Amino acid sequence: MQLHLPDYFLSDLISTVAFGIVAILLLILGYKAFDKLVKGLDFDDLIRKGNVAMAIVVGSFILGLCYVIGKVVSAVLGG
Repeated sequence: MQLHLPDYFLSDLISTVAFGIVAILLLILGYKAFDKLVKGLDFDDLIRKGNVAMAIVVGSFILGLCYVIGKVVSAVLGG
């Protein structure tokens, strides 16, 4: 059985991996910035102690940041 891949498949695959890595790095950077801006709370410690409300706040922040990063990547790629 022979696969018939389009000519642009490899470049699209490389772009997807590259932008995926950039998105993950931006997500980590955004979380660290959010952690530094809110100095009164130690997110990691509170989540480790089982604070569900803090886990929801951090999870919501991460989902919102993922949405924004996805829109930026989509705009850069022309989508």
